[in-house]
Amino acid sequence: MGSNYDGFTYLPASYTRGGIFVAWDITRVLLSNYVNDSHSISAYVSPKEGEPWWLTVVYGPQEDERKINFLNELSECRSLCPGPWLVLGDFNLILYAADKNNSNLDRRMMGKFKRFVDDNALKELFLHGRKFTWSKERETPTLT
Repeated sequence: MGSNYDGFTYLPASYTRGGIFVAWDITRVLLSNYVNDSHSISAYVSPKEGEPWWLTVVYGPQEDERKINFLNELSECRSLCPGPWLVLGDFNLILYAADKNNSNLDRRMMGKFKRFVDDNALKELFLHGRKFTWSKERETPTLT
């Protein structure tokens, strides 16, 4: 983690998946009003210089039946976080077919995720330098 990060909060993993760890330098930024939900950590970020904003770090569920509840939980979180809001992490969802390297797509869930993004006025921050962030570490991996 490094010696500059002396503030932290976390959501424990369930066996080998789902953990979230957030660390920050308390000489530069303060985090307060923590909210730990089942798949996210939210906090109010107050930089020493600049305007405050909300941060939500996510690790979305893998099971489809839990993904809709996860998106609803995030929408409720948004209503409690007025003002600028940065949401980041592994949603375990994709917005576009190009976000995956095979045609095994759940278009219904893609539509629900797109609706969540639109309803909450979120903007995608694009990945630079590589196309995918995750693989199954198999001979013929699924990349997302």
